[in-house]
Amino acid sequence: MKNVVLFTLFLAIMLTAGQVLAKKSFLGLPSVEELENPNPELASLVYSEDGVLLHKYFLKNRTFIPLKSIPMSTRHALIATEDATFYQHWGVDLRRLALVMGENIIKGRSRWYGASTITQQLAKNLFLTQERTVSRKLKEFVTAVELEKTYTKDEILALYFNTVYFGSGAYGVEAAAQTYFGKSAYQLTLPESATLIATLKNPTAYNPAKNPNDAVSRRNIVLSLMEKENYITAAQAAQAKRAPLVVKYTPASRQGLAPYFTEYIRQTVKPASMLGDINLYRDGLTIQTTLDSRMQKYAQQAVAEHLAALQATFDRSWRWTESLKNQMIRESDRYKEMIDDGVTDQKAMAKLKADTVWLNGLLRDKTRIQVALVAINPSNGHVKAWVGGNSSPDDYKYQFDHVWQAKRQPGSTFKPFVYTTAIDKGLPANFRVLDQPLELRSGDGSIWSPRNSDGSSGGMTTLRDALCRSLNQVTVRLSYEQLKVSEIISYARRMGITSPLAPNLSLALGTSEVNPLELAGAFSTFANNGIWNEPVSILKVDDKNHRKLSEYIPNRHVAIDSTTNFVMISMLKDVINRGTGAAVRSTYGFNNEAAGKTGTTQSMRDAWFAGFTPQLVAVVWTGFDDERIKFTSMEYGQGARAALPIWAMFMKRCYGDPSLKLENRYFHIPETVVAVPISGQTNAPSELLGSNVYVEYFTPKGFEYYNSHASSYSGGASDSTGHGGGYPPIPLNPAMPPENHNRQ
Repeated sequence: MKNVVLFTLFLAIMLTAGQVLAKKSFLGLPSVEELENPNPELASLVYSEDGVLLHKYFLKNRTFIPLKSIPMSTRHALIATEDATFYQHWGVDLRRLALVMGENIIKGRSRWYGASTITQQLAKNLFLTQERTVSRKLKEFVTAVELEKTYTKDEILALYFNTVYFGSGAYGVEAAAQTYFGKSAYQLTLPESATLIATLKNPTAYNPAKNPNDAVSRRNIVLSLMEKENYITAAQAAQAKRAPLVVKYTPASRQGLAPYFTEYIRQTVKPASMLGDINLYRDGLTIQTTLDSRMQKYAQQAVAEHLAALQATFDRSWRWTESLKNQMIRESDRYKEMIDDGVTDQKAMAKLKADTVWLNGLLRDKTRIQVALVAINPSNGHVKAWVGGNSSPDDYKYQFDHVWQAKRQPGSTFKPFVYTTAIDKGLPANFRVLDQPLELRSGDGSIWSPRNSDGSSGGMTTLRDALCRSLNQVTVRLSYEQLKVSEIISYARRMGITSPLAPNLSLALGTSEVNPLELAGAFSTFANNGIWNEPVSILKVDDKNHRKLSEYIPNRHVAIDSTTNFVMISMLKDVINRGTGAAVRSTYGFNNEAAGKTGTTQSMRDAWFAGFTPQLVAVVWTGFDDERIKFTSMEYGQGARAALPIWAMFMKRCYGDPSLKLENRYFHIPETVVAVPISGQTNAPSELLGSNVYVEYFTPKGFEYYNSHASSYSGGASDSTGHGGGYPPIPLNPAMPPENHNRQ
């Protein structure tokens, strides 16, 4: 009798469904092709090279995983709670349907509640609306039957787990596991599985992060249902119910470990020219990057630690002038809106100055020190760490990225390209240049006379000492007397500098703007035996079916001769061992083989440190977005004080982590390098064990030059008998800028 009633009910439902669908001409039902090829929106995932999920790009936070990656406890929790006869019915549970229909009719409901099987819920989630009408319910009924004809039970279960909404922006069980527990779905425990399934009844009310008590109560109901259906024993249920709720909540809105980097990745991948018609936000791409999550953490720690102290020092010394303060107010959006509304300048200024809370906030924002840090593996160009500003991952909101979007004068970090040009042309590192001011006439008749940053002058000084001490006068005189500006530009280009470079002698002091990313790529040439690798951040992009869409093709070339390169390395090692970068050793205790260069630009607007070991290159910049704001003293605002500490702390953390497998390696010495003991006093060959003797390294051409000019090397390397005062103006072409660029 019972079966007869159910069969009669089934016929009635089918007849009603047929009439409704006939009238609507099957409007709103999925086609056969849609049924066979469901296309739920999937998040694209960004991974670090060491396998850590860095970020997701999505409209719906959903990551597809196979059923085998979903624990049995999660599957059983769902079936026990939502559809106990899932493996017995053919899409619709007639008994449940009859009971719910009767209840809805008795209560006179115009909307249909309950009785949906897992298959029916999937039909609704994939193809139909969320409205609760009889018409939509009938469409759901027919679509569920079609789904059962198209897919196996396990395939339906997998589709359901990957499409259902768990709250907090998490679509699918993988996204939910990451959002609430900070782990992949396959790692879920029994209590965690029950907690996730509990949210399905009401994702807001049973959100474990926001309503933990209600979530636990609902979780325990799920566990009881699992026990009732014999999926777990009474003992297992009791133990799971006693388990505390431990949530590691990561909302979908969080930008992840490396927000500046992943935004750069987004802007790199997004253009249609790279991936054709594929949608970054819907099509479930997997993007494999070069970043190392451990190095990224160390970079952010070093930045946060040093910026806090540096900002405090700056805040104590900075004083606003009234004129500059007025400029800032007039440039603000609030001032402009008032003027647009017809308020006079005088009244607008008075009102805004009276609003001290707003004004202090405006001025504070203008004086925040910004930062860029980018680290690269020189052997392959892989970007390993990337910090694009002073915002932490928790408060980042698509901000200006100083690693690749900011172009600033590099100051003395550009000088190595000048000295590389000289060494490669055949000048030895102990070639001497007069450390005295020189005056250069520009095309308009004005005079440019560069000075050393500390105002000092001296006598004949070797290139090695000049680079070690960052002497501007020697660098410009070397460029003027021995080199051509076009040659310096050529070497900088070959080593990776791509920004426009002004063809005048002030270029030698770093007046042409570059970004930290290209500077790091160029310094990687030194660390990689003279071979330049294009900096790369994306290794490959796969589609949702793990088919390769794009893969990085290495771009590299020999930039400079390996012998020239080693001579330069030996000079840049001196910068750290005894020159302007000596704090790396003396203050921060980083004693690994390393080389680098400090940089401080005009009026202390920018502070740099570019340094490297054989395995890792890092460039650090600190400064301000508004160039009217600048460091107030060389005591804390030069490259050695404002940027070098971040570099040193980052490197020390990296080399102190055994899991990174970095080791204290020595730079490669080519067989063609000539090593000669030289007297630091006479600049002539000496016994190795003599006093004040060091080993000078020569290229073959440099050694030949040294031997052929041996008579000119009598006398001290820093002979103070050079000309005092300035030199008469020297006609210069192309034009020189009139300002005095003092660099360190």
